[in-house]
Amino acid sequence: MTPSTDPIRSQYANDAEMAELVDMFVTEMPDRVQGLLSSWSEQKLDDVSRFAHQLKGACGGYGFPTLSSAAGELERTLHALADGSSQASTDELRAKFDELIRLCQRISR
Repeated sequence: MTPSTDPIRSQYANDAEMAELVDMFVTEMPDRVQGLLSSWSEQKLDDVSRFAHQLKGACGGYGFPTLSSAAGELERTLHALADGSSQASTDELRAKFDELIRLCQRISR
């Protein structure tokens, strides 16, 4: 099954009071994605976890619950691996990371 490439729109897309904030968040997303990609490539998993945590909260607040959920899932997996309570494989972790990146690249106001 091919992943969707349709834009993911904010739940607040039609909320005049939120429009400017959502626009700013969407505009900043490429920088956040770059930060995630850089941290991942440098194997700075603590930084990846921090980015995921920040995205979990921010995406929810700006009306992107699907992204919030994906970021939370990545964060939980990273924490579980770090504390030894998970046996998730590198492939599973990479799949969660890649999914979050794909979703982040699709956001739109």
